[in-house]
Amino acid sequence: MIRNWTLIKVLALAAILLAACTQDELAEQGNTLPDGEYPLQIGSVSITAEASEEPWTRVTEKPDGSGSVFQGGERIGVRIAGSEETGIYLIKVDDAGNVTVSPDKPVYWKNTQTATVTAWYPATDGALDLSGQDKGLVYVLRATADNASYDTPVSLQFKHQLAKVRVVTKGTADVGKIEIVGMPTGCNIQQGEIIGALVGSSRLPMRRTTYQDGTECWEANVVPGEEIQVFSVSGTNLAISRNCYISPYITPEAGNVHTIMLTVNSEGTQSIRLSTDSIGSNGTEQPQ
Repeated sequence: MIRNWTLIKVLALAAILLAACTQDELAEQGNTLPDGEYPLQIGSVSITAEASEEPWTRVTEKPDGSGSVFQGGERIGVRIAGSEETGIYLIKVDDAGNVTVSPDKPVYWKNTQTATVTAWYPATDGALDLSGQDKGLVYVLRATADNASYDTPVSLQFKHQLAKVRVVTKGTADVGKIEIVGMPTGCNIQQGEIIGALVGSSRLPMRRTTYQDGTECWEANVVPGEEIQVFSVSGTNLAISRNCYISPYITPEAGNVHTIMLTVNSEGTQSIRLSTDSIGSNGTEQPQ
């Protein structure tokens, strides 16, 4: 009887040690979660202040031009690191400006390990047309959340992947249209990353807008790294469209706004200068 009791205690101790080892291994590897029971939750989305930037998009500029906001109706792609599944989530904005996110096609946590969550806008990959921006700006956004957990909603802060060019005009000419000469009118994107400009370059129309402070300007979001040298300016009291050459040239950087001041006179003379109060020697202003 004593011998049997000793055997029972030995087996019980072995079982405890085995369970402890198994729990340690699971803790290291991440406990497996039941399929389809732990969807990714997105607690908040925002567009970072360090970048500012539609024909078919809904992201838009703040009225004062200080940054970008979600309008509601945008769909973002989402992926959890280690998974091959891509989810689609819908951004909603109520009348009070409160932003919420709901799944169209949710993604699920597979285990309890923390992981990086990546999100991007637009939710589709492939060629992106930049040529219709005189009717509305185009945006490419990407966000990552490190050490996200299955039991905590993630916060996503999106950063702009395109660069913004802004032209402010002065002078006597009634400027009606500005185009960036020699710029790619499209790019390829993959999960919110720009993987190259489309072959060829042309004239990229800019969008005319007026901010709350009364500043009138022309804007376009462009592929970073593509050098800008010339703007084409036309208007009702300009005999012909004018090519305005800038110096130094601008090489746009992702997430930065690049502001150019142009003085265009209807008398047939024009003076062009870079703004000295807001633009550094490389032509880039502080991030939006």
